[in-house]
Amino acid sequence: MPPVKRRYEAPIRREQSALTRRRILDAAVTAFSASGWAGTTVADVARAAGVTPQAVHLSVGAKPALLLAAVAHAVAGDEPDVPLRERRAFAPAFAPGGTAATRAAAFAAGSRAVYERAGALFLVLAQAAPADQATADLWRSAREARLADCRDLVRLASPSGTADDRTVDVVFVLSGPGVYADLTGDRGWPGDAYQRWLTAVLEPLLSG
Repeated sequence: MPPVKRRYEAPIRREQSALTRRRILDAAVTAFSASGWAGTTVADVARAAGVTPQAVHLSVGAKPALLLAAVAHAVAGDEPDVPLRERRAFAPAFAPGGTAATRAAAFAAGSRAVYERAGALFLVLAQAAPADQATADLWRSAREARLADCRDLVRLASPSGTADDRTVDVVFVLSGPGVYADLTGDRGWPGDAYQRWLTAVLEPLLSG
């Protein structure tokens, strides 16, 4: 008779595979954030994760798939199953009955939290988009989702319940990853200074 496999072997293998994938994605987030699209290779990520390039391909995929998975991993943070606008930091921005001040403060806090984890990766997506259709699709959908959130933020703050397009556009630009990167990277602002600034510029916009 062939030996009977112990039932606990499959869960152990799944757990090991999940841990390996997490190490790979952590390494990918760091590598892409530091070196960009052109400066990051699958071999770099494999070396940082302590695995072979083949293991990266088997666990996640080729370089475009690795970037897409790294973005999702970074954005998810410690609330992987919660939609972005329902997370602890963001939720007050979209709650019924909120004031312009509370909405601005929550939107700024949520933006900072996301950008501290994944802001650099959004810019890498923009770099990679011309070279890969799946990456281009994710970059476009991320921008569309952020624009929709900005429109809802303005609409909820408006006494008339409508969203002025110009105001939406200004909120969209000021709260974008490029501005965050310029201020916290090139200009050296700490995260709390960025958050206070964004709160201060959003509140009068949301007040009408």
